[in-house]
Amino acid sequence: MGDPIRVGIIGSGQISRAHAAAYHAFPEEAHIVAVADIYEETARTAAAEFGVDAWYTDYHEMLARDDIDLVSVCTPPFEHARNSIDALNAGKHVYCEKPMAGSLRECDAMIEAARASGRLLSQVFQYRYRRDVLLAKSLIDEGKLGRIFFGKMDMLWWRARSYYDLWWRGTWEKECGGVTINHAVHAVDTYLWLMGRQPESVTADMGAFTHDIEVEDLSTAMLRFPDGALGQLTCTVCLPQNNERFEICGEEAAVSLPWSVHAARERGRGMAARDEAKQTELREWAEARVPEPEHVGHAAQIQDVLAAIRERRDSAVTGEEGRKSIELIAALYKAALTGERVRLPITEDDPYYGKVSEAMAGGGPSA
Repeated sequence: MGDPIRVGIIGSGQISRAHAAAYHAFPEEAHIVAVADIYEETARTAAAEFGVDAWYTDYHEMLARDDIDLVSVCTPPFEHARNSIDALNAGKHVYCEKPMAGSLRECDAMIEAARASGRLLSQVFQYRYRRDVLLAKSLIDEGKLGRIFFGKMDMLWWRARSYYDLWWRGTWEKECGGVTINHAVHAVDTYLWLMGRQPESVTADMGAFTHDIEVEDLSTAMLRFPDGALGQLTCTVCLPQNNERFEICGEEAAVSLPWSVHAARERGRGMAARDEAKQTELREWAEARVPEPEHVGHAAQIQDVLAAIRERRDSAVTGEEGRKSIELIAALYKAALTGERVRLPITEDDPYYGKVSEAMAGGGPSA
């Protein structure tokens, strides 16, 4: 196996704990050697908690070390691109927390930095490693559902008003958006991965309904795909259901998350009855092909990232894959803020290729 991959973590807030726990799940394969945070006490506390001696208030000092192979970026969204590009340029592989960045321009700069450095850039989307998601994906990719003509995602979360007391949350400049880009981006990525393609157009609306913030706490969107399929997204932190649901519908059958399979047969006069035999057949087919994962959450993805570094290959979730959800969200924001039907792709001359805060202000591309 060779020597352990040595890890540095930029940003020592709550999400860094998930990264640290995931690395600690592979003690023979990865060692955290340093952490960095702009707040000295936060960095010092995290270092002690993660069992490392080195901590920094300037992450550039950490990146200057030659004994770090991989960097986890766990900072607020507006810093993701800068942190990731600096790490890549310093010759480090990067595992970047969601959202990938605050704009498509930043995503493309990150992807270019990875290509130029020859280092791995992986975007945190651990949902893709969940067994229920993999079960659904197997049925879709093998054509077991028939032609997919509709897909729906509802992320119905709840957050208290105090959630937005943290200095960078709830703003276009620092959080780069609201629930859609920061909470629902996991579900948006999962949805796009299951659908297997990007939409060609988006209509949307959004607003802040139960939180005193300048960004949205509820958004809805309708999507049209190039083959004519339709989609629907709801993203919110206003609803006490506090759950997620996916529905992917084909001409022959449908699949839902939480995991269930649906098929129907005619019971006379065109009315529906549940096709129990087909449901059982599809469910058993998928469950026989997708084993229970050894790890879940960040650990499942970090296991793949560590293997990809050792095997000199891409991880399953590359920067290019991470970019897809940001493009859809940029189109959703543009549609909601302008009232237009927005067509994809979002090109470099579009104001929404940059940050939404710049587009709203009527500004041009950032320097």
